[in-house]
Amino acid sequence: MDILKKIKSSTSIDMDEFVKRLESELSISSISNTEQKKKAQEQLIYSIYDIMIIILDVTHQSKVPEGLYTTWLRMIKDYWYLNKYDNQFVTSGSSSESSSEESSNIKIKSIQAGDTTTTFADTSSQININGTTYNTGTIDFSEDILVEKYKKDLYRHRKMRW
Repeated sequence: MDILKKIKSSTSIDMDEFVKRLESELSISSISNTEQKKKAQEQLIYSIYDIMIIILDVTHQSKVPEGLYTTWLRMIKDYWYLNKYDNQFVTSGSSSESSSEESSNIKIKSIQAGDTTTTFADTSSQININGTTYNTGTIDFSEDILVEKYKKDLYRHRKMRW
């Protein structure tokens, strides 16, 4: 993969170990279908690259510093779940169970006892990442969410740009 070479040239972090750790933590290594596993591994590399571009853009650095190892790792995991790659690759066999599970978690906005009126909240424009719910109103919501969530960690490694 040519992208993996670009990633390795943009950091001093051992990317082979980094990818192995992510494959383990995102349950990619447990996928039994070899074709599906290969697609998931390829998507993981693209996700690593996408997050690397975001990190370099925010920090104004030419390489991702080693101090951002865990931040980079957490951002990739959030990006993976945000784009629902876990449902696409890892839990593709149990998609009918997850859809019924999602419909059972409908939030109630208001209940009126007199006329028995129940109003449900519209959660179709919300995304839940590791227990935190985000509204998805803008086009670049995934990048905005990640930058806002990890702004404190990223700004510690930011360089001034003239």
